[in-house]
Parts: sequence; C-alpha cells; structure tokens
Amino acid sequence: MKTVYYYEFKYKHMSIRAASSDVGAVRVNIGFGKNGHSIKDMKAYRGEVEFQRDFKKNKFLVDILKAYLNGDNPGTDIPWDVHGTPFMLDVWENTCRIPYGEARTYGEIALMTGKPKAARAVGQALHRNQLLIIIPCHRVVSSKGIGGFGSGIDIKKHLLNIEGSPFSF
Repeated sequence: MKTVYYYEFKYKHMSIRAASSDVGAVRVNIGFGKNGHSIKDMKAYRGEVEFQRDFKKNKFLVDILKAYLNGDNPGTDIPWDVHGTPFMLDVWENTCRIPYGEARTYGEIALMTGKPKAARAVGQALHRNQLLIIIPCHRVVSSKGIGGFGSGIDIKKHLLNIEGSPFSF
C-alpha cells in the first residue's frame, strides 16, 4: 500500500492543500475559503493508499507555494507522482515549459504536443491536472479570453495577476 502525506493550511485568504508521496508531489489544491475540495477527494485519483497528515514530508511543496503566492518565482521543477494518459502527461510537460508571467492558448499547447486539432483535449487534460502551480495550467488561456479552470476562474485570475501575466484581470 502506498502512503500519501498531506498537509492542509490557510495562507493569506486561501485554503491550500498539498500532498506528496515518497516519489514526488501528488496534489496541490488552492481555493478561497472553504471550497469543498479536500485531501479526501484524492481517493478518487489514487488506488489503494494510506493518508497521513505530515508537514515535514510536504515542506518542499509548502515552501514553493508560499513563495509563489508572495509573488516570487521559486521554480517548480520537482518530481511528480501523478498519473495520466501519455497525452495528458505530454500536455502537462508542455504546460510546464510556459515561462513565469506568460500565457499560451489551448491551441498552442495542442501544437506543442504534435496534435494541432486537439485544443479541446488539451483543456480536458488540464482540467485533470492535480498539481496547481507546479503544473501551471492557469497559464493556458482560450484564444477568446481566459478560458476555464477547475478551481474556478477567480483562482485563475488571481494566479495570473500574481505573475503579472499579459492576461491579467
């Protein structure tokens, strides 16, 4: 049985949940106030796991998240322990190539994956991203506006504003 270590905390006006395994980051979720998401929701994404509350196992994630939310660019090149199809993993890896403070469209990410007509599929892959900020899906926007975001448009706008993105709102 795999162990997932989680830590939930408040930072400024946000609720943050971080989880990791001995392999790498498993989940990052951010919301304003109580938004219904919790580490318990991860059970749908993981098979047989044991959950343990542990700050020390998540200190690296907590430090990155706090630095990021303070407006720093701490870098997010850390190991992941997430699962997805080969296409999803390709989308997530290409999304990580978007520089801090910049944005790309779903269509541009589709081109980067070698599937230029897969913009909608890119959106679906990003909707399943379990590592907010670490896999910066908030940097992917629609060609017609901000696009969607699984944690809510207000969070996406907030993250883009932190980075001073040209798509700031």
